[in-house]
Amino acid sequence: MKKAKVLLSFALLIIITGLLTLNCGKKDKVTGEDSKDDYSKVAAVDTAGAVYGDWIIQRELADPQSLNPITLQDATGRELSLHVFERLMWAATRESYDLVPWIAEAPPEETPDHLTYTYKLKKIVTFSNGKPLTGKDVIFTFKAMMNPLVDAAQSRQAIDMLKNVELVGGDEYKVKFTLSKPYFKAVYSLSDFQIMSKEVDDPEGLTDKYTFEDCKDVGNALKIPAMKKFADIFNAQEMNRDPKNLIGSGPYIFEKWETGQWVYFRRNPNYWNKNEVHGVAYPEKLVIRVIQDQSAATVAAKNKEIDLMYVTKPVDFVKELASPEQFNMKKADPFEPQFVYIGYNMNNVLFSDVKVRWALAYLVDRKLIIDKVQYGLAVPIQGPVYFGDVKNFNPDLKPIDYNPEKARQLLSEAGWIDSDGDGILDKMVNGKKVDFKFTYLLNTNETRKQTILVIADALKRSGIIAEVQVLEWSVFLEKIKKHEFDALMGAWVLTDYPPDQYQIFHSSQAKNDGSNYGSYKSPIADKLMEEYRSEFDETKRMEISRKLQQVLYDEQAYTFLWTPKAKYVYSDRFKNVRWYPTPPTAYHTPEWWVPVNQRKYQTAN
Repeated sequence: MKKAKVLLSFALLIIITGLLTLNCGKKDKVTGEDSKDDYSKVAAVDTAGAVYGDWIIQRELADPQSLNPITLQDATGRELSLHVFERLMWAATRESYDLVPWIAEAPPEETPDHLTYTYKLKKIVTFSNGKPLTGKDVIFTFKAMMNPLVDAAQSRQAIDMLKNVELVGGDEYKVKFTLSKPYFKAVYSLSDFQIMSKEVDDPEGLTDKYTFEDCKDVGNALKIPAMKKFADIFNAQEMNRDPKNLIGSGPYIFEKWETGQWVYFRRNPNYWNKNEVHGVAYPEKLVIRVIQDQSAATVAAKNKEIDLMYVTKPVDFVKELASPEQFNMKKADPFEPQFVYIGYNMNNVLFSDVKVRWALAYLVDRKLIIDKVQYGLAVPIQGPVYFGDVKNFNPDLKPIDYNPEKARQLLSEAGWIDSDGDGILDKMVNGKKVDFKFTYLLNTNETRKQTILVIADALKRSGIIAEVQVLEWSVFLEKIKKHEFDALMGAWVLTDYPPDQYQIFHSSQAKNDGSNYGSYKSPIADKLMEEYRSEFDETKRMEISRKLQQVLYDEQAYTFLWTPKAKYVYSDRFKNVRWYPTPPTAYHTPEWWVPVNQRKYQTAN
């Protein structure tokens, strides 16, 4: 949710068309400044004379929640884990979403009924400890993920129709996946899971003692000692952050984690794919430095203590770092597939009425906030499909303007009036007078806090009292997944393509630590999401997508706010810095390199 690992809609097609031509030597339509960079296409490769060596010190706002690819829930953890753990296939070019075979030799063989997918694995893949990666590790990874006692609800939802994973004819390099029902995005989902080592993470063979069938029911799982024991081990902190348990096959080795300060990764000298164009990793170390305060982080960047930073405060990006060349830094502001939103706990009587949610949407002055808080570095949205996905977004969703009068009308229609003249709206609920008071839950992000304070002021003028509670990132995540909040401001970094709203909005994901934090439940939306998942005709699927966006808009499942421009500063000593349209981040630091005479931290081994 920082930058944000997830897919957005704009108001009008003409706005989107304009955005797609940003930074093409004309005035930047977001910042109003002359643009030096063209992010509409990826820059050419710049690796002539490239050498290994040096470090990248990357600033993060908070520790990742986990580095275990199965149990992690945040975009930062996803970004970092991808340096260590690899997938069967992924969009290795990063210039498009086309999948490239990676651990797998080729795309899977798919049966006509779309129920079985068979992958052949490359026999040269090894973990960083030198042990071969085989189909047994693939089966283990999926068994660990599907165990309902493992904290992996977000992972499971992506392929909840998985029925079985098995070796074909005992061949350790041929794995067959069987689904219980078709899913149009099965290849994307099956290919996307990062493979973990069975030998390292299940030395007792506990996952051998239960089947995929056993994973279907929590009650049944609790009766199987091996499932409970494995989950207890796998859910423990050591499995989320201890290097001895997090050994992957990727180009980097997780070295150590100093909570609240540093996370270290070092280049894997024996990486099995290091000579391939998309497998090359130049920096000797990737180092994460945690600095919660943005002002302190800006000072660190100016002092050349940081090589890469996402600037969370737009004012710092626009003003404090207006001339980055003074500090041997450069700036970049590409769009990334993500959206910012306000979510409401619909189990709370305050937010159960759609008229109230519409009223709250009318009380958000998006233009004011984008201009004054975001410094123009964002574009308003009306739904969850990224504007760059021209096939799937719905251009017919009307912008929601700031309209306090309309908001007060809707609140009155929903029964919220100031019956006692104290300036606060109230309503009789189950024979008891309830005041319209609630608390916004936020993580430590100063820009979000500023945004909510602007919104809270508008709410107060309409008789609604909103307070703000700020929590450290991991505590914030725990609270929202347990539905222990009134309202929240967050963001989704979009990790899948094509889009699939099931994880965030389907009613089944409102339980068991799923990602439907606000407990949004709509039979119409559920039906559309289910139809969408099983539709293999792209034209029909796009129609369903647009209908679903309309329903989410009509019911205000979220108050959709904006897609921000990413705001990066980075050291000018790095070459081959390219900005991509694919998630989870617009950059790919392993391909950055430094000329020998500009190295700062370390030469190559």
